[in-house]
Amino acid sequence: MKGGTLASLALVVAGIASPAFATAQGVQAATTVRSASPTGGGDCTAKKSTKHDPMMADTQAGPRGGGDDCEGQRGPTGPRGPRGPQGEPGEDGADGATGATGATGATGATGATGATGATGAGQCTDIAAYKPSAATEVKSVLIDGQAWVGIRSLTPAPPDDFTWYDLSDNTDFPEGACGISVSDQAGLVNVETVAPNGRVWETTCTVNPGNNPPTLTCNDDWTPVNALVETPPPLRSRPLEGADPNHLSKTLK
Repeated sequence: MKGGTLASLALVVAGIASPAFATAQGVQAATTVRSASPTGGGDCTAKKSTKHDPMMADTQAGPRGGGDDCEGQRGPTGPRGPRGPQGEPGEDGADGATGATGATGATGATGATGATGATGAGQCTDIAAYKPSAATEVKSVLIDGQAWVGIRSLTPAPPDDFTWYDLSDNTDFPEGACGISVSDQAGLVNVETVAPNGRVWETTCTVNPGNNPPTLTCNDDWTPVNALVETPPPLRSRPLEGADPNHLSKTLK
């Protein structure tokens, strides 16, 4: 070997053995690699680790160039932006399943007593009769709130059956009638009954002469008789002329 070649080999061996020499070579190489590029970009690793590596304290990265993939440090969170407008209502959802039946509630308070209903039909039963002649009989009957009148022939024996006429169908028959009577009135048959309020009502039938058996025609309306007097007026008395008003008869002494 030549002398120059031996000297170079000796330097290489010495560098490997000396850490200080290797470090100095590494710093120079790193400085050379981190030189700014023509586009202004730098080494991303060098930027991020400058504050951690004392050897890189004097190294500054240039302005970010186009096409550089390096990212800077994350900045602080910006302020909350204004609230956006309310969105459109969504579509109605599907109906849920029917829930279980709840427990029975407590019984409510008893309601007020209702108004008294109308008076029902009378339950009276009554009968009356008279004989206008020895050959004829007239009878009236009240049953289940209905008034009837009948007539029959008594001769020849045996007597005929009664022919009945329903007087409840005549106009203005008093509902709930209770009690009945029948009488002769100048050759007519007069039938009377009394309503629950105490008012007397009457109607009249005509006897059809010459029929055998006899018949009646009963088409007249029921008409009210004057109302009953609830409180009779006081009796009026006048003393006889010439008599002492304070004198009492012997029968009253």
